[in-house]
Amino acid sequence: MTLVSAAPVFRPRLLLAMVLIGVASGLGGAAMSWTLHAVQHLCFGTAASPYTDPYSEVDGPRRVLALLIVGAVVSLLWWLLRRPQPPVQSVKGMVAGDTPVRRRPPMLRGIVNSFAQVIAVGGGASIGREVAPREIGALFAGRIGDALGLDPAQRRTMVACGAAAGLAAVYHVPLAGAGFALEILLASFTLDCAVLALGTCALATIVARLTVSPLPFYRVEALEGSWPVLLAAVAVGLVLALPALGFRRVVARVQSRRLTGWRQLLGLPLAFLLTGAVSLALPQALGNGLAAAQWAYDGGAPGTAAVLLGVKALLILATLGAGAVGGTLTPGFSLGAVAGALLGDLAALALPGTDPTPWALLGAAAFLAVSMNAPLTAILLTIGFTDQPASAFLPIVLAVAVAYACARLVTTRAETGTETGPRP
Repeated sequence: MTLVSAAPVFRPRLLLAMVLIGVASGLGGAAMSWTLHAVQHLCFGTAASPYTDPYSEVDGPRRVLALLIVGAVVSLLWWLLRRPQPPVQSVKGMVAGDTPVRRRPPMLRGIVNSFAQVIAVGGGASIGREVAPREIGALFAGRIGDALGLDPAQRRTMVACGAAAGLAAVYHVPLAGAGFALEILLASFTLDCAVLALGTCALATIVARLTVSPLPFYRVEALEGSWPVLLAAVAVGLVLALPALGFRRVVARVQSRRLTGWRQLLGLPLAFLLTGAVSLALPQALGNGLAAAQWAYDGGAPGTAAVLLGVKALLILATLGAGAVGGTLTPGFSLGAVAGALLGDLAALALPGTDPTPWALLGAAAFLAVSMNAPLTAILLTIGFTDQPASAFLPIVLAVAVAYACARLVTTRAETGTETGPRP
């Protein structure tokens, strides 16, 4: 990331784009949130609410049946979307806009692809729904930018802001959304871009309140910057850096080799069936990770935490590898929370009286920073997800810094070894 102070670009056309894109992304986020709750209510008789999941109170056979039906539906949708036609574009491709298809991807195909992701998560699939609102935001931002005649640099900035606004809208995290645009999508920082990103994300978050609750996603006690918590932050960062890096690399490999064609039509329903079978014993393993993370924050049993950690990771990889489209932001956050809680339980064995809850939250932040390769966004998301006060900022930042530094040290050494090592 580069820090640049640029000349003001606040012309009426850009401000109008910010407003229109913010409203469009907010409406898209609201529609997706409503769709998610509708699917959950249809499948499980109730929808998720803050701090609760819709799975635990439903009998096992209904969970399995819901997953089978949803798996068959989304498998067919994605199979049709991948037929020989202009392909569905990624958010980064739409931000780049360097080819005609990337600049103006098929609108209907993109919308169907996004809502298929939301339907899959609503039915209990172990993938994140955060990619879907980003895609919707980028789709509308591109069309709005073209209609207003933005130049390529302005258009690129506003498409990134639209994608980030979709993320901000569905999770009610405007500051984290703006950080996502600057750190990941634009990979640069100017004061003008920052204001545009903040304004777009704020507007989208306000509009999305039509269906999105302003309450934080997780109920977690406030952290304090005490010495025990700071030491826990260092320990969590050191221990979880390599597992998070490994998760990021395995996910990338699995997604590059995911099933397509008729193999997906068979493999994806099987992955959903596997998820349903696991839910008979571990209902908190369902969904995008909200249930698993809240279970960790509520003090789940250590033995169950170890099983849940391995099972949840397996389900994420199996679902993505079978052909599903989705994110790993909230699934990665949940893996970090469960892993952190497990570390806290182990620390309590050595030091009786240790509270594992701070370890769970710090683990979520550290794991997310490395698995997303975005430390700033991870910090802002952790604070936004859990509504942490200022006293929590220091341990969260410390856990992320230690984990990310360790991961960077490993990747830098590996890259250096690859460049200077002996040639075959």
